[in-house]
Amino acid sequence: MERKSGVREHQAPRPLRMPATPFDPAALARHGSRRALVADGVAVGYDELAERVERRSRQLGTQRGLVVLVGARHLEFVVTLLAALHGRHPVMIVDGDAGAASVSGFDPDVIVRTQSDGVDLERRMPASPRPLHDDLALMSSTSGSTGAGKLVRLSLDAVVSNAAAIADYLDLGPRDVGISSLPFQYCYGLSVLTSHLAVGASVVLSDLSVVDPCFADLVDRHGVTGLAGVPHTFEMLETGRSDLLAKDSLRYVTQAGGRLAPEHVLRLAESSRSNGVEVFVMYGQTEATARMAYLSPTEVFEAPDSVGRAIPGGSIRIADPDSTGAGEVVYRGPNVMMGYAVGPGDLARGHDLTELRTGDRGRLDDAGRLLIVGRSSRILKIHGKRIDLDHLQNELALVGPPVHCAGDDDGLVVACVVADTEPGGRDRGLERVAAEMASIPAGRVRAVRLAALPRTSSGKVDSPALVGLARADDEPHDGDGTEAEDVRDVFRVVFDRSDIDPGQSFASMGGDSFSYVEMSMRLERCLGSLPSGWHVMSISELERVRSEPTPRPRWTAEIDTSVVIRAIAIVTIVLTHMRIFRVAGGAHTLLAVLGWNFARFQLSEFDVPGRFRRSMATVARIAVPTSVWIGLNMLVAGGYGLAALTLTNNYLGEPARRDGRWEYWYFEAFVQASVVLAVVFAIPAVRRWERRGPFLFALGVLGLTWVVRFDVVQWGDPYNEVFRPHSIAAFIALGWCAQRAAGSWQKLVVTAATVVTTFGYFDSVGYTDQFDREARIALMICALVWIPTVRIPRIVSPVVATVAAASMWIFLVHWQVWPALTPIMDDDVAFLLTIASGVAVWWVAERTQERIARRRVHSRRWGTATPEV
Repeated sequence: MERKSGVREHQAPRPLRMPATPFDPAALARHGSRRALVADGVAVGYDELAERVERRSRQLGTQRGLVVLVGARHLEFVVTLLAALHGRHPVMIVDGDAGAASVSGFDPDVIVRTQSDGVDLERRMPASPRPLHDDLALMSSTSGSTGAGKLVRLSLDAVVSNAAAIADYLDLGPRDVGISSLPFQYCYGLSVLTSHLAVGASVVLSDLSVVDPCFADLVDRHGVTGLAGVPHTFEMLETGRSDLLAKDSLRYVTQAGGRLAPEHVLRLAESSRSNGVEVFVMYGQTEATARMAYLSPTEVFEAPDSVGRAIPGGSIRIADPDSTGAGEVVYRGPNVMMGYAVGPGDLARGHDLTELRTGDRGRLDDAGRLLIVGRSSRILKIHGKRIDLDHLQNELALVGPPVHCAGDDDGLVVACVVADTEPGGRDRGLERVAAEMASIPAGRVRAVRLAALPRTSSGKVDSPALVGLARADDEPHDGDGTEAEDVRDVFRVVFDRSDIDPGQSFASMGGDSFSYVEMSMRLERCLGSLPSGWHVMSISELERVRSEPTPRPRWTAEIDTSVVIRAIAIVTIVLTHMRIFRVAGGAHTLLAVLGWNFARFQLSEFDVPGRFRRSMATVARIAVPTSVWIGLNMLVAGGYGLAALTLTNNYLGEPARRDGRWEYWYFEAFVQASVVLAVVFAIPAVRRWERRGPFLFALGVLGLTWVVRFDVVQWGDPYNEVFRPHSIAAFIALGWCAQRAAGSWQKLVVTAATVVTTFGYFDSVGYTDQFDREARIALMICALVWIPTVRIPRIVSPVVATVAAASMWIFLVHWQVWPALTPIMDDDVAFLLTIASGVAVWWVAERTQERIARRRVHSRRWGTATPEV
């Protein structure tokens, strides 16, 4: 589909031209057989839609009555809505039977329950017509839910004029294709439907989440040109399917339904602009049918904190401005509601308003653009102090992660969203900071960590539900019965121990390379950002960091270089084995990471009791799953051999590379090298020598490996020597040296040693033309030497960390996954699914281990037995 460009600017309100009833069957039929809707994959033309509306209108009858419309985003819902508007039956749109029950006090005349395959029409028409105002067409909840105590009364003129204004500033035309990304009982979602049908465009009907792969498939398949979203929509896209905004057909995206932080607006606009997509920031209320103002794509970069100018046909003024120019936002236009309805008697009332006092506080900038600075209803009064929740929310975001503030005159609630957090986790440090900023006692503040904010059906934060959730329990706990996760709880779960000494650190407790990635991910969620050298900081020091939030970059995240290298290495391994690209060298790079992490964690300055046991536990975390996986494959498909099963094939197995016998050489080398290192460093004298001169000791180990590397000593059959620990030990030693190098001269020594060791290595073990492979390995090791951490886009960091954490499982299962996928799909898709399969197995394994650990911690803490399964 050809992409449109050139958004028209509206400098002043002007009258709109639109048929009085663009949703009548006659007006719909004028668009002919052009596609109007796509439902369940089937296209419905405007002529067919007009015929369906006529038939449904006859079913509703000619006597005017109040219609309650129950349903979701499907064809029968749209047909019934248009039929009701055509027959001048006022419509209440509700969500489910619970929604219908909530408006029963209005005594509806007809209840229509729609499904994808038909309707259930329940008629309650009285003998004589009830009093209904002639202009009344639609009633909606102000909150996006069905439990509101009052409804907004809208005229047909309001619905039509708002649809016309939206179509105007979005430059909608017959070739545009919208998609129902928001529910229709929400005014924003309904406006997507009305604005497209008003100009003969089409709408794809779907109730899928925007992060569902099937939603993206619909966008591709039907050439969707516009996407509507609330802030929560774009938060999900940023952490989920960010490629949705890069679809070829997409022309624009619209954002409304709440304030999107200016930095997020800029981030969205920048990423969208690079894909040729325009971003419209909008402002509206149900009381104004849907939209009151919009910020054009050309102004997003000039004023990302603004919601722009009034829509065509409307105007905005600021009432009772203060010294800063801020006051209540007042809107005037044909789309302003008739008034509220709290009972059936209000349905006969006419227009109560000529303008809308929004309850929002705002000001106009020099260019006449509206900036929302707060909301009148977002003011609390606690201990005699007036607290502007929006202002406090913004101030807290300057010293820590973004939060949402709610509450009442009994107290303040502050919620911080942290992924994978159990509901209700209390954050006492944030409580102290919020209390100090608001100048109220800390006892009147409840700060909680949540996995997600409770939201209404319209996607807005449900503040009453948030307050109730925060105050539900004086001592919040997670689903397994342990207290809400703090720094100590992170250590308890990762190390499966209840006896946590606050003076200990990750390194002193014997942390290893596998628990390092898990620990860093959990601690970042707990602390907000990881301090430099966190692995040697005591638990008490980390708790102090947590209680004193500090600003962190919004767009980027700092991540350990070894983690990035680990992710890159596993990706190149899979690409090479699948023969998509030959980027060999990933496994030998991982051996250097093994040496780096061994020196970093197992060889800390602390002489930890039980070091040998913990080292062997690390070995078991690799050896046991590998042997079990190989054994399962031997039972199901055959191949491999006893030596492969026992992880000794590189020395005891057949030299021939058949039946997958050499596929797991890396795991064999890892286990064997780790066992040797654990045994050697179980000797106290060796540990003492290492502590006297860590860097020189590491160079000495590298020198020993050079005896084999440069053929000073020949060891057995050179065939497949590239896979045996004595041959690859030099790479482990290089990683060890890289970690121990402190000053510049030491780093230069390691860099030189890396070049000497790596280049020519593969020639020495029977390979030719391996310069690019050797260069990649050397480059990665040098990165370990010189670059301790790297900054990457925050949106990418969870992906990198997850792939790194799952690297062992990806390596383990990919041999069986990709051969099954490549015959039936494109290599690129097979590659992504192969990586995803390993991540899925890792996720299941980690969640299982975490649940077991939490149960053990709980049973040890409270003296209860872990239940048998």
